[in-house]
Amino acid sequence: MDLGEENKMCSQVWLSEKQTGQKSMKFFQNSNHDHILIERDLYPPLLGNNECSSKHNGEYFRSESDEDREFDEDDSKRSWKKKKCLSLDSRRWDNAKESISKASKMLRRRIPQSGHLMTAKKFWLQTIPSNDCDIVVAFPPDTPESTVAWLQSKIQRLSELTVITRTLTFSRQRAQLASCFAFQITATYPAFLRGLEEMHVPKHLKEELGGGRKEFSLAEGGNFHHIEDAEKFLTSADRQSVLLHFLNGLRAEKGDFVGDIKFREGEAIVPKCLSCGIISQVYPLHENTGLEVLQKSWVQKVFGLQPLDKISEYFGIKIAFYFAWLGHYTTALTVPAIVGLAFWIFFCGRAEFLEDIGFVLFSFFNVIWATLYLESWKRRSAELSYEWGTIDNRDEMLSEPRPLYQGEDRVSEVTGKPEPYYPAWKRNFFRYFVTAPVILFSLLTVFFSVFLILEFQQWIDFLIQEKNYFQFIRYIPKILLAIIIPIFDGFYHKVAVWLNDMENHRSEDTYEDHFVLKLLLFQFVNSFLALFYTAFYLQDMDKLKELLAALLITRQVVGNIKESLIPYAKKQIKLAKMSFDLFGALSPTTTEPNDVTETLEEHKKTDGDKHEFTDSEKESMRKSSGPRQVSQVEVEGSTPQYEGTFDDYLEMFIQFGYVTLFSSAYPLAGLCALLNNLIEVRSDAFKLCFIHQRPFPQRVQNIGSWQTAMEVMGIIGVVVNCALIGLSGPVHRIFPNITGAQTVILIIVLEHIMLLLKLLISAAIPDIPHSVAQKLAKIEYKRREVERMMNKQRVMEIQGRMDSKDSISPVSGDLEDKETQYEIESGDTRIIA
Repeated sequence: MDLGEENKMCSQVWLSEKQTGQKSMKFFQNSNHDHILIERDLYPPLLGNNECSSKHNGEYFRSESDEDREFDEDDSKRSWKKKKCLSLDSRRWDNAKESISKASKMLRRRIPQSGHLMTAKKFWLQTIPSNDCDIVVAFPPDTPESTVAWLQSKIQRLSELTVITRTLTFSRQRAQLASCFAFQITATYPAFLRGLEEMHVPKHLKEELGGGRKEFSLAEGGNFHHIEDAEKFLTSADRQSVLLHFLNGLRAEKGDFVGDIKFREGEAIVPKCLSCGIISQVYPLHENTGLEVLQKSWVQKVFGLQPLDKISEYFGIKIAFYFAWLGHYTTALTVPAIVGLAFWIFFCGRAEFLEDIGFVLFSFFNVIWATLYLESWKRRSAELSYEWGTIDNRDEMLSEPRPLYQGEDRVSEVTGKPEPYYPAWKRNFFRYFVTAPVILFSLLTVFFSVFLILEFQQWIDFLIQEKNYFQFIRYIPKILLAIIIPIFDGFYHKVAVWLNDMENHRSEDTYEDHFVLKLLLFQFVNSFLALFYTAFYLQDMDKLKELLAALLITRQVVGNIKESLIPYAKKQIKLAKMSFDLFGALSPTTTEPNDVTETLEEHKKTDGDKHEFTDSEKESMRKSSGPRQVSQVEVEGSTPQYEGTFDDYLEMFIQFGYVTLFSSAYPLAGLCALLNNLIEVRSDAFKLCFIHQRPFPQRVQNIGSWQTAMEVMGIIGVVVNCALIGLSGPVHRIFPNITGAQTVILIIVLEHIMLLLKLLISAAIPDIPHSVAQKLAKIEYKRREVERMMNKQRVMEIQGRMDSKDSISPVSGDLEDKETQYEIESGDTRIIA
């Protein structure tokens, strides 16, 4: 090949890809074995003095001899092929994107609703912040105006509340839009301060007055930090708690009724309306700034520490305590995860004697770890309650009765205020003669139903193994169990709610504790019966390992999907349909609303459709091209409500039982639980920040009855681990000549040793850390010193006034002395750190 032919080939290569604007290289070899480097670009290359250049057909190329630069022929060919493939892949990718874009446009034109799910949410729904209210009271559709006016007149009796009545659009069941009445409520700063005093909310005192926290009082308002600045003194959670307190405090007068609902004198109006369906929902609004901070610093920061103080300030102490407990529990799981992995590596599958020794040692380890974990959480809980101002929470007799508490009006012997009274003997009578038999009957029904299904499963497995029946029939018992358990669960939940309501507990904490107890009994039977059946009835350790592994993995993975992914998808679909129903479909050609004329022209080019738009279709497209803005009240009113922390606690409680009771049979249970919880923490945070409505904040001292439930689980763990040691065979293999009676005695001795060890650990570790007790004592001392100095100053002022008078009558003098004594002895000395 001569130079002219090579130049011609180079020119053809450059011309063939001139339009791409890309630069590439290729090497050719002439007859003299010189290498020619061809550069292709939109513009001719600049030729230097040392380059040998020539021009052919108006195109430029550059050649270099072997003396200037040496090129390996094989490397140059591979480089050329690689660049050619990359260029080809780039063109294919561009063609694919263009095809996908055309298909997307066609689909969005044929099915208009699909456009919302194929674009970012900001293009099809924009939320306008509602800064003029804190909470919303929404009514069902078609509520009579007379009902709305009656409730509004009741609320407006609180003159310091601001109530705005509006007609809003909510997405209700099955994503159907409905126009509803709603109250948007806020209040003045003095009203919020009065509410804080009525709720006995502790606030920070100034350092010169002792520091710490003290229950807020209007009379001592100047003693608190930032009292002069409403934005700093009140959080959004404070405002919403006060407004809910005001609403729950509305009481019916004699003869009040609305619709078919009649109220007893003194009955709480808003809770009654909620339970009867007159009010559909009462919900607080998110504070956008605080929510965005939590989304970034909590949900999206996977490997960072949880911002517990920010969580307690925004969502309330009750929810913050749950996440603090979950984080502490997850951290504690690292110990059984590491130890269990070590046992799995060094003991399982080894010599039988070594495996039995490992089984016994791991059982002891389970008991010790569970006890240490529970005691460490008590100390951590005391630290958090001190930081959040609930360590010295008010006694139940001093707290306000819950809104649905019923009884005859009577003056309280403790507070001297009128409140409902319900005799304790009636509650106890109902509890012992109605609640206990109903719960026992329900538990026995569930127990025998599940037991029979498990026996049916064993019979089916026998038929398949011995008589070669069809394999698919082994799934029949599993399907029956999957159908029966949810039915029992739903029925028992309704029964538990009815029983708890009939017991008529005075405080919210007592009501919740008894409700948790009732549901835990059912869930314990439901969650652990299959494991007890396998371990102690079948006595099959291999099957127990498989069952426990399956429960730890599948149940928790499915739980995360049901709790987070599915509700999030439902919410997005619901809001997308809301946007479609309000504003029509998105433009089928653009992700942002654009000019309608461009949309109509592009529509014809999408797939050659020559369909002419009618006037109504053009108007619909013009409507969809406008701004898609919905108020924050309407968006959050269309999202699901947060049902509380019960289900989250229950899921972790059952997992704690798996690890404590049966991980000696499956040492990797702790590792499986740890991996799940690393996801669970952010999954539960995701639910709060991205899916559900904001819950009303609640103040609690600790995690309540869940602490007691886990301590009971620890005691059950001692019994179960000792029983596994005796029944699974390690004792007989370690001591071959031991009799049955001796085995029982040995197991009882081991059980008592474990229980004694658990008791000694609990007694040796104080529930309140020394540092917290020291801080409490320090604040108490400062507070007393400040009060002593203030009393001394008050006495001196009174003495000065007395000395300044020329004469004082005996009667007036006695009154003066009594007033002085009263001023000195009065004052709230209650300390809340």
